[in-house]
Amino acid sequence: MRSPTVLSARELKRHFGAGAKTVHALDGVSIDLRRSELTLLKGPSGSGKSSLLAALSGLTRPSSGSVTALGEPIWKLPKWKRTRFRRRHCGFVFQAVGLFPALTAEQQIMLILEYMSIGKAEARARARTLLDEVGLAGRYESKPGTMSGGQNQRVAIARMLAKRPSLIFCDEPTSALDKSSGELVASLLQRTARKHDSMVFCVTHDDRLTPYADRIIEIEDGRLVTDTAAEIV
Repeated sequence: MRSPTVLSARELKRHFGAGAKTVHALDGVSIDLRRSELTLLKGPSGSGKSSLLAALSGLTRPSSGSVTALGEPIWKLPKWKRTRFRRRHCGFVFQAVGLFPALTAEQQIMLILEYMSIGKAEARARARTLLDEVGLAGRYESKPGTMSGGQNQRVAIARMLAKRPSLIFCDEPTSALDKSSGELVASLLQRTARKHDSMVFCVTHDDRLTPYADRIIEIEDGRLVTDTAAEIV
């Protein structure tokens, strides 16, 4: 039995320009995404991948269509409520990890937890638990400049998980990583969906993620062209 749907989009369209120069980044996309699943979105450059991620996650308003996430009609909410929804329920993982150079791995996560009004002692304990979970036990005091790209990406994922998000959106999270680091992050995203009961939606060109996906969707010219279940390893 499949997990319940937590995000539904209907007839999403996103247009740029006007008249003969109009570009249809999204051309009537409808999709349902489920809890506890890692879904990959693939397609050539300019196919609409980033536009779809931005519309689904509440970052960029589509020209038309609807998105309902956790029962909320995202694009009918006022801007402040949409921002609050993202902060409470959404996690993001990007190619550029965005860590603070002067902070240790532990401090990167504690900063988020303390912002959530969690006391320092509990924040430190939770930060270390999350770093252990992503395979970085013993690197609590390490700063970004002393770690590899793959390790820093795992810190970024641990920091994102500190919010305990229900909806996770990833944009090319492994494209700048070597083979072993890319596979570690791919495996981590799969485990995140399972362990945290999260929906993970990942835009990628990286075939290394394919064996870890529950579902693979392809988009071309703003339209979904294939939607298949992938073999789980």
